[in-house]
Amino acid sequence: MRLSSPYQRLFTLPGFGGSLIAATSGKLQPGIFPLSLLLAVAHYRSMHTAAIVVALYSLGGATSPLRGRLLDRYGYARVMWPTLFLHLAVLSALVVNERAGGPLAVTGVCAVVATVTLPPVAIVTRLMWRSLATGDLRTTALSLDAVLTDVGFIAGPSLAVFLVQWVAPWAGLAASALLMTIATILLLFSGRLPEQQLAPAVRDWLGPLRLRQLRKVLASALLFFLALQTIDLAFPAWAEEHDMPLMSGVLLSTMAIGSVTGGLVLGALPPKWSKRCGLSVTLTALAVGTGSAAAASETHLGVLVAAAAMLGLALGPTFVALYGTVGDLAPADRAAEAQAWIISFMSIGGAAGSAISGIVSQKFGAGMALFVASVCFAAAAVLAHTPQEGREPILGDAL
Repeated sequence: MRLSSPYQRLFTLPGFGGSLIAATSGKLQPGIFPLSLLLAVAHYRSMHTAAIVVALYSLGGATSPLRGRLLDRYGYARVMWPTLFLHLAVLSALVVNERAGGPLAVTGVCAVVATVTLPPVAIVTRLMWRSLATGDLRTTALSLDAVLTDVGFIAGPSLAVFLVQWVAPWAGLAASALLMTIATILLLFSGRLPEQQLAPAVRDWLGPLRLRQLRKVLASALLFFLALQTIDLAFPAWAEEHDMPLMSGVLLSTMAIGSVTGGLVLGALPPKWSKRCGLSVTLTALAVGTGSAAAASETHLGVLVAAAAMLGLALGPTFVALYGTVGDLAPADRAAEAQAWIISFMSIGGAAGSAISGIVSQKFGAGMALFVASVCFAAAAVLAHTPQEGREPILGDAL
């Protein structure tokens, strides 16, 4: 890369080093925690019981918009410090209860509360990048954030397994707690967080959802993640159908590598090119790639692998465009809550995608499941398309 490349300019920004460590810590934690919780509880009880506890943990993710709203209302420190301390206390109680062979109900409650009290590091990190890198560098910063997310979900589970197997059953949970502590401290003391325009104390239950265009983008996020989860399960189903179990890992790994590559390339593009990679454009590319994968599933393996790579190349830029578009549309005093709603909508989409993929793959085959995912991507692209994309919202956009 040239010395004047976007990444070179991003790396030389004041405070970038601490911001990068905070972001990396925050991205590793989601990859480590669920598997660490599963393995820790399974060590003391059974894998079936552990799966139930992890499912309870996942339910707490629905509270993400509430934590975002609290951030907008009370500020970063007044929300992140209490949630961090509560999160650490609940994790400690969970480990103590498991080691003592205590009631399963206590472990289940601790798992739910651990999610509810999880410091909103992911939300604050995206706000940090938007503050640190302004103008043309914002896309580069968000691209780096998307790449770190992919790396976290790739490296996190491996690190969790290593810690649980070679250190102690609770070591993965301890590592998760440490990473969350590091991320919180660095974010709050970095001096790179944007000054907040605190939301007024009014009973506005809809909050940023009052903005029509924001609702459309969030609906596209739901369809996007529905389709993505469908693909994640359709590839293993295809491998099983064709008695090629190893191809499941090959296809998913190819897509993951493509996602990292796509994110890195987007961040290095000149502004005149990166601005053309809007949300509707990247979702359209995903629709085409998934449609190609659906067709290739009935023809040639090499074409299917190429289609998986094409999917990955558009996947990273889609996350960048999604978070960037929501950040541009959100009112200044609702920025954190708007980012938090992405998590909830994607969670709903992921749950629906799991159910749909399982049913369609079983009844009609993996190729049909991929076709359904392509249709969902196309519908998401239509919802995300708007001639006003990227401008600041005004009150007239509300209902």
